[in-house]
Amino acid sequence: MKKLVFSAALVLSLGLAGCGETTTKEEPGEKEKPVTETSKEDATKQETSAPATKEENGKLTEEKFKQVKEGMTYEEVVKIVGAEGKVLSETGSAGEPHHTVMYEFETDGVLSSSTMMFQGGKLINKAQIGVETSDIEITLDQFNKLENGMTKEKVFEILGGEGAVISESGDVVMYSYNGTALGANASLMFQGGKLMNKTQIGLK
Repeated sequence: MKKLVFSAALVLSLGLAGCGETTTKEEPGEKEKPVTETSKEDATKQETSAPATKEENGKLTEEKFKQVKEGMTYEEVVKIVGAEGKVLSETGSAGEPHHTVMYEFETDGVLSSSTMMFQGGKLINKAQIGVETSDIEITLDQFNKLENGMTKEKVFEILGGEGAVISESGDVVMYSYNGTALGANASLMFQGGKLMNKTQIGLK
């Protein structure tokens, strides 16, 4: 399974929004209707319901993606995302220790996507394209200074910071960086905090 996750991550490295007051004519003997109070209550309901709709729209955002951690159950992930995922692949049967299911979750970005893999009911890999981003741009010269075996801290020092996490499985983490040219990018894979693979397209 480690080979499967590693291969999926490597392939991934090469590819991917007042209160209105009304007046009424009072009839003799009729008490004044609490129109203003009712309007205030309605306005309060609208104010409190709006954030909930925005937060629970059922789409995976960058913030939600960062909250998802290895070892979480599918139910815990669904609670964070706000919606069920769509099954992309399944190996084995439910209840078996090696029962593996990969889900795709709807994201909030254009041309973005995210998949999560569960084994034995626990999250073992999360991956995304276009959901989490980084403002750091790197050059070919910086890329060429990187050597396999370097620590994550040393790499980040050379590149000027941490890139966007596009895949994470145990101690294997893949970061993505944008280049200065349109469409240029680089992917770096770390295992145990050490650089083990680097790939770039179009860096200058």
